[in-house]
Amino acid sequence: MTVVWAVVALLLLVVVGGGVAWWRLHPSPPGLQVWTNGHVLTMDADGRQATALVIEDDRIVAVGSDEDVQRWASKADVEIDLDGRTVVPGFIEAHGHFPGAGLVAIAADLNSPPIGTVKTIPEALELLRQVDAEQPGDGWLIGFGYDDTMLEEMRHFTAAELDTVSTTRPILAMHISAHMAVVNSLALERFNITAETPDPAGGEIRKDPQTGEPTGLLLETASRPVQLAALHMPPLQQIAVVRSAAEIYAAQGFTTVENGLATLEQIKGMSGASKLGLIPQRLVLWPKDELGLEAAEGTIDLQQYGSDRVYIGATKLVGDGSIQGYTGFLSEPYYKPGEHPADYRGYPNIDVDTLKAQVKAIHCAGQQIAVHENGDAGIDLFLDAWEAALEACPANDARPILIHAQMSRPDQLERMKELGVTPSLFSAHVYYWGDRHRDLFLGPERAARMNPAASAVALGIPFTTHLDTPIVPIDSMLQLWTPVARETSSGRSLGPEERISVERALRAMTSDAAWQLRLEDRVGSIEPGKLADLVILSANPLDDGRDLRSIKVEQTLVGGVTIYEKPN
Repeated sequence: MTVVWAVVALLLLVVVGGGVAWWRLHPSPPGLQVWTNGHVLTMDADGRQATALVIEDDRIVAVGSDEDVQRWASKADVEIDLDGRTVVPGFIEAHGHFPGAGLVAIAADLNSPPIGTVKTIPEALELLRQVDAEQPGDGWLIGFGYDDTMLEEMRHFTAAELDTVSTTRPILAMHISAHMAVVNSLALERFNITAETPDPAGGEIRKDPQTGEPTGLLLETASRPVQLAALHMPPLQQIAVVRSAAEIYAAQGFTTVENGLATLEQIKGMSGASKLGLIPQRLVLWPKDELGLEAAEGTIDLQQYGSDRVYIGATKLVGDGSIQGYTGFLSEPYYKPGEHPADYRGYPNIDVDTLKAQVKAIHCAGQQIAVHENGDAGIDLFLDAWEAALEACPANDARPILIHAQMSRPDQLERMKELGVTPSLFSAHVYYWGDRHRDLFLGPERAARMNPAASAVALGIPFTTHLDTPIVPIDSMLQLWTPVARETSSGRSLGPEERISVERALRAMTSDAAWQLRLEDRVGSIEPGKLADLVILSANPLDDGRDLRSIKVEQTLVGGVTIYEKPN
């Protein structure tokens, strides 16, 4: 997105006229707003509730009863009768990959039910052909979200199958985990991947056992250079993806979004897009491994790309892979290892010594650290690395983030509390993959312990939840519901002892998410002095017996400005 600024500026001048377009993309809040007759869930430290609030410009100035705010009513520019609706703090994406949700604007959605419609490999190939016809050219053709374990064939695509779609443009079909991808023969050729190409550290180039030739499947670190190249889109496609993503997130009530593994190009581009008004939400950017290490060494200043809407946050490392992709690093073998040996446990993306050195370098430079670990063996590696870093550079409030923390054992949770580690749980794993984790990847006992939110609550460990979008669609009410219900997509209960309250699940998306991202002085709760990032819901999620998934987002505001309003 490094050229987005120039392209958008030109479009604004040609299509709308610079001044008018700038005003539309940078609306001002409507002065003094008084909201009454509602249910205001403040999510403050005491869990206070109110019926009314006052907003002046982009800030909350008062929260209380309808009577408490009457002295502002005569001066109000806007008065809103909430008519019993519920107001909550704007939802905060604790971990995701914005603007990945916007891929639907330019790529083929290869997801299987319950997300998409693809059930067979021929159906997926046909969707790729449709996008190829709709967007012809010689640039990358992208598909996303395929899941080999949900296809009737129960396998990955092959390069030969993708060649039936096109041999004149490179094709990338990304796995739903984003930890692997299949490419066609032209893409293999462009990256010089042959039978003689060795596996990179922390990755695998899958090869045919008879011929030794690459099958097209690239796992973990082997897939990353190809994915980065494919996602380096032409400017107009980038704009389409960003705008689509911003609209999708706004409709779900998200006022702060995150790119949890950002390259320098992405940081520059999204910072520019934010300043141009293309992204109305607040934006948290986590520099990816090498970039964060450069910042730690002082060879680059990433803070120059920050603003009042863009926050440069933790450096992100990827310690292991995906359990549903058989690359998550477990302490015990996979339940049904499929094509792998019976004792197969997955593997780390980063060797032990390198992980320790990188965590130490980032922490000792005063930066926040976030490390992706799904399997419990991977979690052990990070906790060891963090303990060593903390011994080298003691700190009282470092807030290291353990991303996903999916298979955290009880002893590991105890250790997290001791070391001040804060997990961010991909709690919707229970819904989307719970049945397969129980029956295929982990077995009943381990699957019931995945995403142990209740255990974290019992220990007093602050944590968040996330959807890792675009791994799964951004859906605020599903995100709220999954750790409360712990039901799989087939409707079966999985690990009910790890259920948490609605109030605690809501905190994981608001006040605790703000704390984890070091934004708690600005957002995350409805309190005087904080930014007016708010969501109006159709019903109160704290009502007993409420079906959380039936609640609708009716309005989303960032800094007092409405960025989404549900159509009548």
